[in-house]
Amino acid sequence: MSIIKFKLGGRKSKDGAAGKDTRNPCIGLCRFGGQGACLGCHRTKAEVKGWKRLSDAAKAAINERIRQGMQAVSATAADGKPSRKRLRKLDRKIGKLEAKLAALRAERDTMAGPG
Repeated sequence: MSIIKFKLGGRKSKDGAAGKDTRNPCIGLCRFGGQGACLGCHRTKAEVKGWKRLSDAAKAAINERIRQGMQAVSATAADGKPSRKRLRKLDRKIGKLEAKLAALRAERDTMAGPG
């Protein structure tokens, strides 16, 4: 399983203290999922749009929330449980195979004729 690691661009806060990271977490993959969060940087649309106007404390809090979320995803993956993305991919493959199997069975029934 691959985990997207985000790199933070930009600058750290003026005090440079650990945990006060105010860099922009954007990785250039700007697509929003069903929960309203960017699939790349995991910020909400409002956070992305207003990033430049946010205070350093707000930016640091957002970056910390993102970092904790990524650690939780990493810990879940380390437990050996498949990710939701992997499960959805497998479900799509199963659906396609079931459709193909149904088509092949229908073709076989047609070829075999009544009987």
